[in-house]
Amino acid sequence: MQNANKPDPADLPSTAKLLKSTAVAVVVAAGLLVTIVLPAEYGTDPTRVGSLLGLTEMGRIKM
Repeated sequence: MQNANKPDPADLPSTAKLLKSTAVAVVVAAGLLVTIVLPAEYGTDPTRVGSLLGLTEMGRIKM
């Protein structure tokens, strides 16, 4: 690791790009949690998408 070259600052993403990417990732993760994970794992379906996909019943069987 001593021979590792430092990247050129122009090649690195800006702080704004990093924040935007992080915000998008958080929104996608929250959406997946509410639409897929909660219905499939806990039988809780706040958006009713889980019942359309058949995930709510799978979650209720687990309980």
